[in-house]
Amino acid sequence: MSYVRNMWYAAAWSDEVPPGVLFHRTYLEEPVLIYRRGDGVAAAISNRCPHRFAPLHMGKLIGDNVECPYHGLVFNSQGACVGNPHGSGVTPKAATARPYPLVERHNVLWIWMGDPAIANPELIVDFGFMTDTENWSTIYGYIHLKANYELVIDNLTDLSHAPFVHEGLLESRDVCKGKFKLSRDGDHAKTVNWCPGIAPPPFFEMLKGTQEFKDESGLVDHWQDMTYDPPGCMNTLYGITRRGRPREEGMATLNPNLVTPETSKSTHYFWAGSRNFSLNDSVVNEQFRRGYDYAFQFQDRPILEGVQANMGDASLNDLEPVLLINDGCSVHARRVMERRRKEEALERTHGK
Repeated sequence: MSYVRNMWYAAAWSDEVPPGVLFHRTYLEEPVLIYRRGDGVAAAISNRCPHRFAPLHMGKLIGDNVECPYHGLVFNSQGACVGNPHGSGVTPKAATARPYPLVERHNVLWIWMGDPAIANPELIVDFGFMTDTENWSTIYGYIHLKANYELVIDNLTDLSHAPFVHEGLLESRDVCKGKFKLSRDGDHAKTVNWCPGIAPPPFFEMLKGTQEFKDESGLVDHWQDMTYDPPGCMNTLYGITRRGRPREEGMATLNPNLVTPETSKSTHYFWAGSRNFSLNDSVVNEQFRRGYDYAFQFQDRPILEGVQANMGDASLNDLEPVLLINDGCSVHARRVMERRRKEEALERTHGK
């Protein structure tokens, strides 16, 4: 399938690439090697040696350079061949492992898979709260899914699946009665589901401190807000407060979800959970980690991989899906990415 390449994609959490390690993943069907130079700065080059296409991650890290495991060609962090142990030692001009722009920000390594000349780091979506330790506590993780990345985005931009897929954990069916609204601003979209006067979601019932936000009937005001930015950056604001009181007085969580295609049927999914209460509480951290891990691994995964298996090689539009009112943001995200794909294809056709 075709992909939008001139955008920043999440490549790894920062601590997935420690010093001295040759880390590798496939993004947009291209094998990529990531490692840190001696100064700690992470670099990304093709994981395919241009000689006989051996995976460079099987080689050796020698200083700031990587030695190919097959014939010993050596590449620097810009992908240039700087060593050839054979013959006179001359390095072929064509011996280049493609370099990729890589930026470390918000505890994430972001990769640009397209034209490096237009890779502007200012376009990276702001997730600065993930490293704001004064106001938020954050946990995070990674899941590899056997499903197309747009199916994963469909899931994350759809707030209405939670009462069914995550029933008894994240939400109850009371949220189906919420006041649902979608707004768009260019490629950015925001979905709001405001649920006044409901029982606290099961997830909050498990947390200490929830009791003080209940009224005499045991009810709270609850909200689910979700923002989408291309190519695959979602953030869900999820919280409770006393009935009729401002959100700022309640318990809030911010839940970034970063989605990067691996192939047409597999996806890298980076999730995080930040909260403004019980800061640095290891017990609450573990509660969050267990809850999130269960939700993603044992509830979302079977649905998404089941949908992909059911669809086979067909696209969503090929199957003419029925649309519901809560599908608005998912439709928006797909339209944005389709338009971006067409724009890039047109630019390539005209040689821009």
